[in-house]
Amino acid sequence: MPDTKITALTALTAADPANDVLPIVDVSDTTMAASGTTKKISINNVLGCSGTATLASATISGDLTVDTSTLKVDSANNRVGVKTATPAAPLHVASGNIRVDDGYQLEFGGSTNSVAGSNATNTVQIYTNNVERYRIDSTGTSVWSVGGSTAMTLNSTGLGVGVSPSYKIHSAVTSGFAGAFRSSTAVAGGILCGNSLADLIVGVDASGNGRLTADTSKYLGLGSGGINDRVVLDTSGNVGVSTTPKAWSGGAKAFQILSFLSAWQGTNGSVNLGFGVYEGGSNTYNYSTTGDAPTFYSQLTGTHRWYTAPSGTAGNAITFTQAMTLDASGNLLVGLTAAGTTAAKTIQIADGTAPTANVTGGQLYVEAGALKYRGSSGTVTTLANA
Repeated sequence: MPDTKITALTALTAADPANDVLPIVDVSDTTMAASGTTKKISINNVLGCSGTATLASATISGDLTVDTSTLKVDSANNRVGVKTATPAAPLHVASGNIRVDDGYQLEFGGSTNSVAGSNATNTVQIYTNNVERYRIDSTGTSVWSVGGSTAMTLNSTGLGVGVSPSYKIHSAVTSGFAGAFRSSTAVAGGILCGNSLADLIVGVDASGNGRLTADTSKYLGLGSGGINDRVVLDTSGNVGVSTTPKAWSGGAKAFQILSFLSAWQGTNGSVNLGFGVYEGGSNTYNYSTTGDAPTFYSQLTGTHRWYTAPSGTAGNAITFTQAMTLDASGNLLVGLTAAGTTAAKTIQIADGTAPTANVTGGQLYVEAGALKYRGSSGTVTTLANA
């Protein structure tokens, strides 16, 4: 049959995809001719046919929907959805992962601001301005970089600032007190300011005891200006201000300022205030300094006692004299340690040495059991015989 040409065609202004038909030869149907049978199909039939179509290019001016929600292009809002038919962002992945194969990257703001994908060594990197800022490798080690240098590293050992960590928290320093923090090897855990154990600020020792110094004889040491301790709490619980506390008795607890002034609770439970003295043993005393005469005041069970001693050598034992006592019955004892039987609210004076010099006013004393008074002109009057 000769070819037939269709001429005088006019433009189709509005297609009806469901009803407008196209002629097509069904070569598999030979009922009408050996070469096939001519049939009709709609435009929708053509678009819905099976198989794979290859297009050089395609332009879709409206929405694009693939398998309802596998891929959705929302042309009205300029959005693309994966596994969602209603994308809420320029790119919206409703579930699952975004995969970037080795050697490729996701870019934000152009090539100078990008997030690199996993490279050949399974390392993820983040760049800004074409400079690596962060990376995490296959072992989980994370590295942050600033100005082309490593600023911080997190690995299985710990967190290092400016250094690969050798401790749980480790900050690099170059010298002195540069604000470094790390766990000291001398204790189970701690914070170190500076670059040596001598600069330890706070820590926990191997026994779990908290302390604020590298010196194992102290639990706390507060300094200033990078020099010696200003306040020290020793392992026995004694506090020293501008000094390390003396070797106080284990039963005593003291607050000591320099080597002179001390306030402490004695082994016997007394409350004491002393000059140049510390309780070196149970209710025994030692010189804090050399060449200074020590004194101390003690209060126990309602009785007040004042003690004096001559000067001696630091560290040596002190023999105190109980110079005055005010007991719980209101008796004031001068040179005596115990009031007479049944006494209350009395003044009791031990035998003394008669004065030989005059003073402004007068002097009251006991000599050989007699109460005497020496006036300012030197006249001695016996007030009561022995």
